[in-house]
Amino acid sequence: MNMANGTPKKGKRMKELKWILIAGVIFAAIIVTERSEKESEAVTINDTMSKIGQTMEALFPIIFNVDKFNAVGANRETTAAVEKLSHLFKESKPHFDTRSPTYRVSFDVISGQLEETSLALKHKNLNHARNLLKELVSICASCHTQDTSTRVLFKSMQRSHFDSDLEYAEFNYMTRNYDEAIVFYDKHLQSSTPISEAELLTAIKRLLTIHTQVYNQPGEGEKQLAKYRQHVAHTDFSKKSLEQWLLGLKALSDNNTSKISNITYDIVAKKVQQILGDLEEPGSAEFPSKKEKVARVWLRGLLYHYLNTNPPKEEVPAILYWLAIIDRSINYSFYYSLADSYLKECMLSYSSHDYAKKCYQEYEQYLTFAYSGSRGTDIPDDIQQELKHLKIKVYGTTDI
Repeated sequence: MNMANGTPKKGKRMKELKWILIAGVIFAAIIVTERSEKESEAVTINDTMSKIGQTMEALFPIIFNVDKFNAVGANRETTAAVEKLSHLFKESKPHFDTRSPTYRVSFDVISGQLEETSLALKHKNLNHARNLLKELVSICASCHTQDTSTRVLFKSMQRSHFDSDLEYAEFNYMTRNYDEAIVFYDKHLQSSTPISEAELLTAIKRLLTIHTQVYNQPGEGEKQLAKYRQHVAHTDFSKKSLEQWLLGLKALSDNNTSKISNITYDIVAKKVQQILGDLEEPGSAEFPSKKEKVARVWLRGLLYHYLNTNPPKEEVPAILYWLAIIDRSINYSFYYSLADSYLKECMLSYSSHDYAKKCYQEYEQYLTFAYSGSRGTDIPDDIQQELKHLKIKVYGTTDI
């Protein structure tokens, strides 16, 4: 009786075991497939980014030397390099599409910049083409400073590949090898080779950005930048600027900003209110002092850090709005401004959110003043059409 009763139970267990084994094999296959797909994706993006870095490295000697660029001009090699960069960035689009909205914004801006550079080279507008390529370096750096990751690629790129310490420092800054960038910006500033005020300010701003936005170590930044108080390249303007930046770094250090951890939306909103103010009207956060700009560079890092934790979707428009306010108010002082792009992302991707209206008001106010002061009578037709489209997208009507 027991045996008779036990036989079907045994058969049932064998069937269950069989399906468990089959399910296990399928599950294992899925895991292996997913892992191989992820590894393949990582290899692909790393390979693409390596090619981008190598192409940029080849352009560096002429990007940072106006005489070389004018001598080389729009030759076949320069044009081919820009076309290659454009192609490589298009290849990398799927990677950017999986990242936070600000990465996608950076990708769109870079793509547009490369198209404009190609046109400038085609029409032999060399000065514009060179400036666009220099801006491209800043945009890449601006994108990379959105998180605290350090470089894993381009390890074969050594100082010997570059014409100067500044070029090598800029390449390391662009490709987020920040420790190496710090070393070579310092070498550049401490060398006996004469440098311009512009080069002095560029290096100091890069160092300030690394220590505040990326590393969140304003105290270390203050110590490093204090070494350049007596630099021979200083003018009255640059010397006064440095003193104000040092005050800004000290204020951040005194407020223990480097000890902030476990960032929440409430912490972010509180810091935004403290640094940017109430933001009750469009344009109300503009015209900060140099000291205040340092706090905004730091706040930019805090916002990026929080955005990269994948916050709830309903919080993203506010972060885009705050980032746009920061970029607009700093106005290219420390990095390429993505303010317009952040505002458009806010309006187009989150049009039903309350912050989309704030983004529209900020964007409209800026364009009005940019083209014609407070009158708004000289705005070009295409810009007026863009504003009309955005207003309908956000408000559902233009009668507001």
